[in-house]
Amino acid sequence: MLNRKISSLLLLLTLMAPGLSYAQSEGEELDVIEMELEKEAPRPAITNSAPSYQEASPRDNTLTDFSGLGGLAPFQEISVIQKRFLPKTGRFQLFGGLTTVTNDPFFLTFGGVAKASYFLSESWGVELNYFGLTTSNRQATDELREINGVSTENLVYPKSFIGADLMYIPVYGKMSWFNEKIIPFDLYFSAGYGTTNTQSGESAGTIHLATGQIFALSKAYAFRWDFSWNFFNAKGIDGSTNSFNNLFLTVGMSWFFPEASYR
Repeated sequence: MLNRKISSLLLLLTLMAPGLSYAQSEGEELDVIEMELEKEAPRPAITNSAPSYQEASPRDNTLTDFSGLGGLAPFQEISVIQKRFLPKTGRFQLFGGLTTVTNDPFFLTFGGVAKASYFLSESWGVELNYFGLTTSNRQATDELREINGVSTENLVYPKSFIGADLMYIPVYGKMSWFNEKIIPFDLYFSAGYGTTNTQSGESAGTIHLATGQIFALSKAYAFRWDFSWNFFNAKGIDGSTNSFNNLFLTVGMSWFFPEASYR
């Protein structure tokens, strides 16, 4: 009985031996493959130097895409809070300057101008005007009388003008002076009525229209220019009445007072 059990055990071991040897050989082959892979794998270089970092360049904040501006609030809903450099509300203006008539083909007319204004607000004001003028004949006028025998006594030219205007100042802006200085300015229009005294001594009712600019040099002083257009009817030496108009170009300086107090 014992002999039969021993014989069976030996037989079983004999049958299992090839499988064990195969498993052992397969495991040895896997170990060899792993060793070969470890030999061929690249190894990281070991250095003693500290890692280097590249400093990021500052981000460019220049705006180049303006496509989104269409979605902004309308300009009429944006309030400008900057105060005017030369406020006018409740202040007086005295002006003095020189003028000339630019549209008279027969006479050269020059003179001085004085203006006095008071501003009810930044947009509205009233103004008094006085023009004192002197006139001389142009060369063409003398030639018409002396060479061609054409009488020029019936031509009318102004000796002075005095009147009152209502001023409207709708535009306030700024301009650059040769990229050196920013100069604020007001653009105004005015209309009124007055009297033109002619060389014949007549006082003719006159409609006065004007437009110009006031350039603020300080809180009290400004450079001013304007075009003034006078329309009137007057009698010549022969007694006939005709329509005349004079276009004046005036330049000068303004003084504003009292001292400006910002709102």
